[in-house]
Amino acid sequence: MPSKDAKNRQQAGNSQTQPPMSIQDGLSLAIQHKSAGRIGQAERIYRQILEVEPNHPVALHLLGVIAHMAGQSDIAIQMIRTAISHAPEYLSAHRNLGNVFLDLSRFDEAIESYGKALAFNPKHAVTHANLALALHNSGRIDEAQDSYNCSLNLDPEIANTHCNLGNMYLEKREYDAAVASYQKALAIQPDFAQVHCNLGSALKNQGLVDEAIAHYNQAIVLKPDYADAHNNLGTALQKLGHVIEAANKYRKAISLNPNFADAHCNLGNALWSLRKLEEAAASYRMALDIHPSMTEAAGSLGSVLLAMGKTNEGLALERDGFGVINFDVRKGVVYNFGKST
Repeated sequence: MPSKDAKNRQQAGNSQTQPPMSIQDGLSLAIQHKSAGRIGQAERIYRQILEVEPNHPVALHLLGVIAHMAGQSDIAIQMIRTAISHAPEYLSAHRNLGNVFLDLSRFDEAIESYGKALAFNPKHAVTHANLALALHNSGRIDEAQDSYNCSLNLDPEIANTHCNLGNMYLEKREYDAAVASYQKALAIQPDFAQVHCNLGSALKNQGLVDEAIAHYNQAIVLKPDYADAHNNLGTALQKLGHVIEAANKYRKAISLNPNFADAHCNLGNALWSLRKLEEAAASYRMALDIHPSMTEAAGSLGSVLLAMGKTNEGLALERDGFGVINFDVRKGVVYNFGKST
């Protein structure tokens, strides 16, 4: 057995502190922690680096990213901007600042940040894709399409970009192009639930309802809590006349997302079709509680109330939702959308 003195020497050796870590090693370790989901450990290291070097751009930038993840977006913007002020050509910082603005729906600022990133690296496919998404959301559709295509020319294997391009075509009602984009996304990532759901919507609009149902069901298999897929499956089933089954799908969507105004409205439509007027009215009212300017729900509620004999409220809601037609022998027919004259 070791002597008492040997034990004391061993304990003293174990109590010695580790040699100080370099900033570069600290950054590498923090990035490993973040990649493994150990956000707290990464944050602690970034803060320790900033205690030693308060203007270190990488630590400022990456700590800002963590702040945004934690919901402290104003702090994130300040930190990332400070990082850029000390490293103006820091591409990743410009890109992540754009991502923060995109998440906050501050699209003009996102577009500006992505533009600065691309000025330093015009061949960065992901930045082009993110710029396209910001342009798309700001209504600059032609520019968005150019950016999506630029991204895909640089890297045609990004499923998300094909998906987002497909979403743009879907909004433009260019269903053939939407289907083609979604199919490319699925060729890259067959288990992409959102793409299956959106492809279903494009196919439904082409009249291919059975194929749409197959993709909605596949989306639900991949993501059982996908409220949009359950709701969209309901609309496809209702289109085929399966109203009771459709109503059940809408109820499932609502159970997953109680504030899903479209699902409440669709449930109202199904219940009205089944002549369950009181329940239909309740569903339309729920949709309007969530989304007061939802004209379809207002107009449909008005029609249901008229069918129930509640004439005054019904006419008022129909007018607000569907508008009112005024006949004037001098002017002909004038349709006022949701406005009385």
